[in-house]
Amino acid sequence: MKRRRTLWTLMIVLLLGDALMMGVALRAAYAVRFQWEPMRLLFPVTKGIPPWVTFQQTLLVMTPAWWMFFAYTGLYRGRFPPAFDEWIAITKAVSLGTVLLMAATFVYRGPEYSRLTIGCLWLFAIVSVFLYRTGVKAVYRRFFRRWIGPQRLLILGKGKALETLKTLLRRQPHLKAYFTDGVMDPLALTQFVTQHRINEVLVAQNPLDHKALLSLADTCEKLHVDFKIIPDLVDLRRGEIIIDDSLGIPTFHLKAIALHGTNFFLKRSFDLIMAFVLVTVFFFPLLAIAILILLDSHGSVLYHHLRMGHQGKTFPFFKFRTMVSRADQMLYTLRPLSERVGPVFKMKNDPRVTRVGHWLRRYSLDEIPQLLNVFRGEMNLVGPRPQVLWEAETYDDMARKRLKLISGITGLWQVSGRASVSYQEMIDLDLYYLENWSLGLDLKILLRTIPTVLTGRGAY
Repeated sequence: MKRRRTLWTLMIVLLLGDALMMGVALRAAYAVRFQWEPMRLLFPVTKGIPPWVTFQQTLLVMTPAWWMFFAYTGLYRGRFPPAFDEWIAITKAVSLGTVLLMAATFVYRGPEYSRLTIGCLWLFAIVSVFLYRTGVKAVYRRFFRRWIGPQRLLILGKGKALETLKTLLRRQPHLKAYFTDGVMDPLALTQFVTQHRINEVLVAQNPLDHKALLSLADTCEKLHVDFKIIPDLVDLRRGEIIIDDSLGIPTFHLKAIALHGTNFFLKRSFDLIMAFVLVTVFFFPLLAIAILILLDSHGSVLYHHLRMGHQGKTFPFFKFRTMVSRADQMLYTLRPLSERVGPVFKMKNDPRVTRVGHWLRRYSLDEIPQLLNVFRGEMNLVGPRPQVLWEAETYDDMARKRLKLISGITGLWQVSGRASVSYQEMIDLDLYYLENWSLGLDLKILLRTIPTVLTGRGAY
């Protein structure tokens, strides 16, 4: 009860603080637009300075809407997401509220609002809300652990779900988890819960006998401990799980993992815009690389190779040439020397790679021409790598799921170790990306790609 009251207190503090920070952001935006001299010189005020009370009234009307958008993006779920994920959620919520506010100012026939002020509000609100929440959660973590103690979880079972659960729990410092390999009988469970003061029991072992499951649930109910089940649906089908009650009873609805509709449009638009920006910015460096390739060895600047992509379709995969001209013929004799387990070929000191090619591969510069594949619709900026045909022929059903999404230039396993990642880890990371796609995740992977490329870690 004490812990639950503390969680409710946290939610109230966040609700009131978010509203306060939106007010602070609006006041700062008003001051910067109308009272900061450099801004007034750059953007002269031609229609007079509107009274501050007008913006105060707008804030009172918009605060419930912002609360709704904050709740929609998951900011009031009582969990501790990574800082970057929280930043993305705040940005999304503030942006939705700002778009609504901008639309309202166009149709409202009252006082005229400054669009520049609203733009400043958007920026200041994101920064102020993020800083406030970071501070509140830091204080909460310290208070919770010192005065109340961590929330104690008991996880029963084994399987793939446990590894994912352990990763998630590392982000929740107010939680302390105990793991047992298998399901306890009611007496052992009672003793363990009492001895370790467990607050919540999670069962992650499947399949589990219904009788044993009900017995555990009854025991937890008598001990006043929350009882939860983690369904091991990962092996059944990868996708988004939704509780559907359209039949009058709760059922698991497993959505398809392939991108479609609005999500596909958003991802495709984002990729095209970013690809155009990258080609524009790096045009002259790319020209210099092409000249170096021609001077270093005989052959063309670009190399293309048939790869398998979305839905098993093949397409010409472009790269800067990093190998000698007869590299494909030499592969058959080198394949037994592969240094990675599984149906893939990787070799650190590949004799086919040229001098310039070693440098291009180390910093992944040879991958840049794949922006052509992005423009042609054959690849995305982020996604599973396009598959070599002979490697794809050996895929099992789980690995073949990677073909449900358009291939990418970079991806989750590339920023997690590149060639040092094992074959099975590569498959698991690509499947995780399929399950959890979002524009925020794409942006996070692109930002993580920069230090990964600069350090050259795991590349050969």
